[in-house]
Amino acid sequence: MFDSLPDGLLFAGGAAILTMLVTGWSYVKSVVQQVAGRVVVTVTVSGFQAEAVLLYLKTRFRASRFGPRAYLGWMLYVRPRSRVQLVPMEVSPPGGKLYWKGWRPLWTQKAVGAGDECEVGTNARDYTSDGLALVFLRGTFDPDALIVEAAQWYNRQVVTNDETEGRRHYIKHVYGTAGKMTGAFPTPDRGASTPAPSSSTDIRGCLPYRPLLWSFADLGPQHEAAGKAVERLALSPAALDLVEEARRWKDSEEWYKAHLVPWRRGWLLYGAPGTGKTALARAVAEDLDLPIFVYDLASLYNNELVQEWARMLSEVPAMALIEDIDAVFDKRRNLVSRDQQHLTFDCLLNCLDGVERADGLFVVVTTNRIERIDPALGLPDEHTGSTRPGRIDRVVELGPLDEAGRHKLAARILADWPHERDLVVIEGTGDTGAQFQERCARRALELRYDRPRPRNGARPPKRLGV
Repeated sequence: MFDSLPDGLLFAGGAAILTMLVTGWSYVKSVVQQVAGRVVVTVTVSGFQAEAVLLYLKTRFRASRFGPRAYLGWMLYVRPRSRVQLVPMEVSPPGGKLYWKGWRPLWTQKAVGAGDECEVGTNARDYTSDGLALVFLRGTFDPDALIVEAAQWYNRQVVTNDETEGRRHYIKHVYGTAGKMTGAFPTPDRGASTPAPSSSTDIRGCLPYRPLLWSFADLGPQHEAAGKAVERLALSPAALDLVEEARRWKDSEEWYKAHLVPWRRGWLLYGAPGTGKTALARAVAEDLDLPIFVYDLASLYNNELVQEWARMLSEVPAMALIEDIDAVFDKRRNLVSRDQQHLTFDCLLNCLDGVERADGLFVVVTTNRIERIDPALGLPDEHTGSTRPGRIDRVVELGPLDEAGRHKLAARILADWPHERDLVVIEGTGDTGAQFQERCARRALELRYDRPRPRNGARPPKRLGV
């Protein structure tokens, strides 16, 4: 029957049938989507909120043991082993994961594409193509309530996380993309949905995930009892005064705010290499339980410093540590490159004392060459402690160990040989802390492995285990 029809008519009829099928399928698909939209709810979250949701689901929901799995491993410090170890963790798989709250299921999946209305902001974290989609049956969860509960849980856990026993102190290295990368841990990819820790003690970014072998209470830096970190150091009277000042600052948050005084502090520590500038800052942060953000200024562009500084302010109280600033800036001139200013001095000043409030921030800057410091940052002043309080409140020189400091180190390192201490203390006059510690350690090891010959000239019996 169709053989007698013209070819053109057959073609037109086929096209009409195909159009009807496509139109019908589009209609059916639209109807199915409309029905599904009334039954299934999809919520997309990005930025810090995605981390908050993952942490909330991990601790407050039950994860299904079926479906795809994804694992990553990070090199983290494991305190029971006193070593940096590879710590495997289960992370959110790209294919999705099912969680249960009682009988109510909730499906999570990596979302592609962020909303156009989402602003790329420094406090919201960069919005990338990696987000998190939550899918559940309508009526089983209130989307607004779920997001708010996750945010509140995240805020509580960041301050007093049960898995870290409430500890906040860790070390985070902040690198940029300018110039040559000087650190062993490069800046994580901004588009990475599972950013890597920047140091072996940086475990906060891992909290939304499930560690294997170890718990989070086993990970991170070795913590001493309050005040013990500073007690390990041999400090000059000026340094001891700084320690007491830091303790008073930490305990006086309400006083600062009640009197409308910015709750922040800034130190510039200068002196020869080995005088303990970095050791003092690290010990103070550990005793005050402050996270330390160590900035590699040589690798940062202006926009990177501004973004990373804002991220740090979301975790105050915290310490910002800028080491050896004289290696990057001579007065206001950037020494990293003569062809391109990777970071401007004005940008650094704006971060230290800009329009954004920085309550809870403790800034420590170290330098070996005070003559390279610009007065706008802060120089010694016998009346106020600094020429620029508000940015740098105290400028303090750390010099060689005094006699009391040398006796303290010698008593600890040469504890088994008290008759050697006085001589080593005299010999170490003028030593920096690092030099005198090496002097004492070298003498102690010589004494430990010393095997004098007996008076008759015979060799002493070999001692096992030495």
